[in-house]
Amino acid sequence: MNTLHQYVRLEDHLEHQSLAQGTVSVLITHSNLRQEWPEIRVDLHTTVGALKDRLYRHGGTGAGFQKLLLRTVEGEVLCEMNDDNRMLGFFGVSSGMNIHIIDIDPYSFSKDGGLENVDLVQKYIMSDEDYERRDNSLRNYKLKMKAKDPYWTFLAENRREPKNLNPPGPEDVEKFNIGDRCEVQPGARRGVLCWKGPGEDYGIGNGYWVGVRLDEPLGKNNGVAKSGKKLFECPDKHGTFVRPENVEAGDFPEKDIFDELSSDEDEL
Repeated sequence: MNTLHQYVRLEDHLEHQSLAQGTVSVLITHSNLRQEWPEIRVDLHTTVGALKDRLYRHGGTGAGFQKLLLRTVEGEVLCEMNDDNRMLGFFGVSSGMNIHIIDIDPYSFSKDGGLENVDLVQKYIMSDEDYERRDNSLRNYKLKMKAKDPYWTFLAENRREPKNLNPPGPEDVEKFNIGDRCEVQPGARRGVLCWKGPGEDYGIGNGYWVGVRLDEPLGKNNGVAKSGKKLFECPDKHGTFVRPENVEAGDFPEKDIFDELSSDEDEL
């Protein structure tokens, strides 16, 4: 870090050598503001009055309410620049010095953080009555979505499946046997049936569900339900819980990727 610091500061002593003759670079500070304006270039033939007019655009203090102090970088006051008709060179201004503005306006906008403290800015607060009258508000949008789905939330991961008015019952999964080969829709994903039962007990959804260990990582879990209960063993992304109508048990062997290759592709 010391080496980096030395590299960055390597040419600091040359920063003022590129200035035109009669021009200096100074730091401008303000009594009411935390903001500073470094490396402001000024001509030594500029009068104090002209400088005050220029500084008005920086700090917002009118020229008639500015008291200028010439200070060293360390903050030591050298003199007060109290003659508006004198040129800066008369006061011995040189590069690296600090011209400090003291705002003597008792009604200054910058006083007590008036130009920098955003907490002093009065915020607009809408009344509940005005907000209720807005058709495109988040509150009305939420009410509309809740009317369609009582479990709807703004965060998708917190949404629950809406209640199925005619959920699958135990008779719908009775035809399945644990260990059956099966195919799951959508996607014709193949696997082994590993679990069947009421989903509401495990945060899956109301009615009866089927748990399948897929041959390929095309699922959403590893056999763990939303409740945190592990219902069957399988690798990550190989497990899925589906409605029984989306599962077909039968002779569904694991797919062989070479079966999908043409005879030309099968030969090198």
